[in-house]
Amino acid sequence: MAVYTMEEVNHYCKVELSTSSLFEMMACLRKCYISSGKMDGEPHFPVARFEQFFREHESLLKKFYGRYEYGAQLAEFLVDLPAPHTFSQLMAYIDRVSQYEFLYYLFGRYLSEKEIEICLTQTASPFDEIRSKITSLGGFVNAEQLEFAQNYEQYLQELTYLWEHFYQQCYVHIEPILSPLWDQANERLRAELNQSGIEKMVRKLLYDYPIPEQFPTKETKLIKLYPSYFVSPKFILVWGLGELHIIYDIRHYINGKELSLSGNRMEIRYDEEQLQYVADIAKSLSEIVRMKILSFIANEENMKSQEMADQLNITVATVSRHLNLLKQSNLIMERKENGYHLYEINEKEVKNYCSVLKKILGIGNDEP
Repeated sequence: MAVYTMEEVNHYCKVELSTSSLFEMMACLRKCYISSGKMDGEPHFPVARFEQFFREHESLLKKFYGRYEYGAQLAEFLVDLPAPHTFSQLMAYIDRVSQYEFLYYLFGRYLSEKEIEICLTQTASPFDEIRSKITSLGGFVNAEQLEFAQNYEQYLQELTYLWEHFYQQCYVHIEPILSPLWDQANERLRAELNQSGIEKMVRKLLYDYPIPEQFPTKETKLIKLYPSYFVSPKFILVWGLGELHIIYDIRHYINGKELSLSGNRMEIRYDEEQLQYVADIAKSLSEIVRMKILSFIANEENMKSQEMADQLNITVATVSRHLNLLKQSNLIMERKENGYHLYEINEKEVKNYCSVLKKILGIGNDEP
């Protein structure tokens, strides 16, 4: 996450320019649902398989994005994720998060984790109690938020599945295209901020919508700005705990010609199938937990899922999810023995992956 810290806005508040691939992924996923996967206005990303993803996951997309926008509310927890805002960081968070911490964000951070825990474990009508408490604080609870809380384990698993497959099928292809554009937009914003000041720039980024009362008060210690190509509506505001986060429309600083990605960069010729193959394997290797599991399989003969879970301090269900992804990529092979599922490395596939990667990068196969 690239960060630029400006001079103080006033005696209390500072401004940072940053980037978040995860904010962009959430916005892109919402765009995919709204457009039914038909990204007709997005000719810049020909390799992203949005329509296929929409067809395969329409019911889950409708469940989480068709009514109350879980994505907008749940994006709040991205604020507290450690830098960099990578997909692997998101999955690592999902693996270790407690129910009460996750619901803290889902309910808009009105109630503390402890308050939510008390409501769920010590009250006769926990969801009525949660609604009452949040309403008394001036907040609002949607029926879908409470539905998620009532079916927490199932819904979290489904939402994680949706995010993981969207990243693998669609977003991983366009992330490297957008990344330099985020940095370019922030550099231009920085130059304009130094000339015009924060208040004028915020009005511009919010398309002259009223600046929220929270901006900036003595309680606001930090204003952080993130560029986004897919942000919808034209901006997103996340505030609280002394911070105001603005996800702004990249088109303020990147023009249509630059967004078309025309020119020599797009004239590079490559084998699409080989690129897709390498990208799919790389996604399976992108999680440190999966790398540890591969290491267990390679070095500990007949190691069982429960033993892996104990070593990694995660659940067996989480281990199974990672093993399934490794099997789908053909990196491991499974067999049953005495009622147990046992695994071994698919050496042929690993060698083939290394060979194809070297070919794409133009690296010779001769050892020094």
